[in-house]
Amino acid sequence: MSVVQYFAFAGLPSQPGPRSPSAVPECGLTLRVSGPMKPGVDDENRARVFRSIGVATDDVVACRQVHSRVVRIADRTEAFRGLPEGDGILTANRGVVPTVTVADCMPIWVYDPVAGYFGVLHSGWKGTGILRVACELAADEWGAEAGNVHVILGPHIRSCCYTVDAERADYFRAGFGERCVTLDPEREAEGSRWPYRLSLAEANRDIALKIGIPERNIHDAGVCTSCDPKYGSSRREGQDRFVHMAAFIRVH
Repeated sequence: MSVVQYFAFAGLPSQPGPRSPSAVPECGLTLRVSGPMKPGVDDENRARVFRSIGVATDDVVACRQVHSRVVRIADRTEAFRGLPEGDGILTANRGVVPTVTVADCMPIWVYDPVAGYFGVLHSGWKGTGILRVACELAADEWGAEAGNVHVILGPHIRSCCYTVDAERADYFRAGFGERCVTLDPEREAEGSRWPYRLSLAEANRDIALKIGIPERNIHDAGVCTSCDPKYGSSRREGQDRFVHMAAFIRVH
């Protein structure tokens, strides 16, 4: 039984840039069967799972996630031993394996074959916009340009299962475009307090396009974690019982 699902970047150039890794990064997400993977809590299980797929645990870096837009640069693993607060990690060091944990929130894998950096972000509704922050940070750190960036919008709770109230719907429409919110007429007729359906995928696609990431470089995994029981899901499993999955990226 597979314990990890892998995803590939779309539209990669055939030749890497002068500072880029010689191989395409490996983007993985541990599945629910792997068990809980929250750093600082499930470290024994994390070590067991990472070892089983050939990832050296000493290379893995993680943050104490707080549903923010804070992105950190991981030049070395030592700085992450104490789990600094943050919700995204970028690196140009092939000896580092950035990770975030998710369970309905969206993992976003990021790769720039020209500047040579890669990373992974944790983007829930509060953190929507972290992709913009990551690209701005990469521009400052490595002179990266958004036009060279490739992203994967990973498995997350999708609009089929993610319903919100008018306040949150208005917030997303104003900040991330009309396409990310739709009114469900049946829920409205029933008098639901959450009659709107929210698409985190459309919100992040809007961000990506506005900052200059080409459409051809955006890959949507198209998976709903709440619908599919092979994924951990806060909505489906319950707030106190859901399985944290680890999204990671590494370059050999």
